[in-house]
Amino acid sequence: MRFPIPSKETTPAEYAVLVMFIAVVFIISGVIALIVAIRAPAEKHELAVALEHRGFWLLGIGGAIAVGFWLFRRFRDY
Repeated sequence: MRFPIPSKETTPAEYAVLVMFIAVVFIISGVIALIVAIRAPAEKHELAVALEHRGFWLLGIGGAIAVGFWLFRRFRDY
C-alpha cells in the first residue's frame, strides 16, 4: 500500500501542532510516572525512585520543548 504524496506544503501551524503535541505527551507521561511512583508499595522503593527520576526528566524535557518552541515563535519574524 502506497501513501499519496501530499499535494501542499506543510504550514507553520501544522508544525506548531506537532511540536506542542509532542511536548504535551512528554508532560503527561511525566505526570503519570510521578503518580505511579508515589503510589508504589514500600517493597518496590528502588523502582519507585527510578520511576520518579524518569518522571521528572520527562517533565523537564516536555517543558523545555514547550518553552523552546515558544521562544522560537516569539523571536522569529514572520
